[in-house]
Amino acid sequence: MIFTPEKWEKPEPGEMTDYLENRPKANKGEPRGSILVFRKHLSPLAVYKYLVSRFGPPYGFQTFVKKPHDSDNLVHWDYMIKAGPIMMTIQGGNRDIQVQIDGKIMSSEDWVQFAKALKGDFARCSAEMAKVGATLEKWSIVSNRFVMIADACAGLHETLTDEGDAPDYTPQKRNTVEGMQRYYAQVKEVGQRANCVFSASLSLDLITPVLAEAFINLVIFLARRDELKNNQRQYDHYIRQPIDTRVFDLHFKCNGFTRGVDQNSDEYKAFASVMNRRNHHLHGNIDPIADAFETVYFDKFTPLYEKGADPILELFKKKESVFDIPGVLGRYHDVHFFFHYVLGMIEKKTREEIEMFMSDGTFGYDATRKRPGRLFASHEVMMLMPLDHDDELDVVWQ
Repeated sequence: MIFTPEKWEKPEPGEMTDYLENRPKANKGEPRGSILVFRKHLSPLAVYKYLVSRFGPPYGFQTFVKKPHDSDNLVHWDYMIKAGPIMMTIQGGNRDIQVQIDGKIMSSEDWVQFAKALKGDFARCSAEMAKVGATLEKWSIVSNRFVMIADACAGLHETLTDEGDAPDYTPQKRNTVEGMQRYYAQVKEVGQRANCVFSASLSLDLITPVLAEAFINLVIFLARRDELKNNQRQYDHYIRQPIDTRVFDLHFKCNGFTRGVDQNSDEYKAFASVMNRRNHHLHGNIDPIADAFETVYFDKFTPLYEKGADPILELFKKKESVFDIPGVLGRYHDVHFFFHYVLGMIEKKTREEIEMFMSDGTFGYDATRKRPGRLFASHEVMMLMPLDHDDELDVVWQ
């Protein structure tokens, strides 16, 4: 009856406990049954709807011991099912289904037949499965762009912090072979640092304003009032406004604000300074006055510097002003101070919700209710056990 799912039955509670207490234990090297993990050839959603439509809500032992009102579980649901004299357990993990059949050693071909028979019975139960499906909440998993940008910025910040102290640009003596070797090593070290720092400082300076705007847009999305939530055109119009307009209208357009942003506050002035630099950098504009870092004189084709120095090391030393590590880090910190300033204007409940979403790389969105939500824990878990999986079997799936 394993291969005739239409004949499967729900065991009585007493049958389930008797089975667990009295089933013969397997001897080492002599298995009494089979286990297979399906991650390709059976849909967790379809199997769940099928089992609920046939046998009601999950009633297995793992279901009763999982954490209630929480999606952070290794096993989310399970059923114990009678297939004639054989007892089966079907349980759902995060993305897979584990099927345990006690009393029969299943070959690869048997598993193919099992999956085919189960999917074949979906058609018979399609109407009941559709009713179960209609009761389920449908959530889209959304990539949290703010967190992605924040993580990238944090990595660049770490690089600049680690390289924050300028190297020693004093040239090594080169009047011996050992001295020449030390000089070559010094130039190599300084050059590698220069490449690393230049890339990190340029990237962080370009991304910091994007991070700031992503924060404002995240706050708007999460706290927007019903008139924006229910009118996509108004919402689109608001988030396309200049950044200062969006910032000053937060307390009008969003729930939970106790006051508005003060344009005369130090936090806003620093934030505005960062945002005002954005267009200059994003468009690669050249300012020969602001971007100059040294002066040189020429007599026709003869360069004349005011101060003598080692040419190579001095080149890297002067470029430190181009890297502007203190300025880049300062602007990055100013943006975070502004985050805290804005969050400090928001009522506790709304602020805690926003702060929660600021740490999750993904979140859920129920389009029907226009509701964002935290679907999963910030970590991913799975059971690592020496079990066979359906897509690893040496068999042709029909």
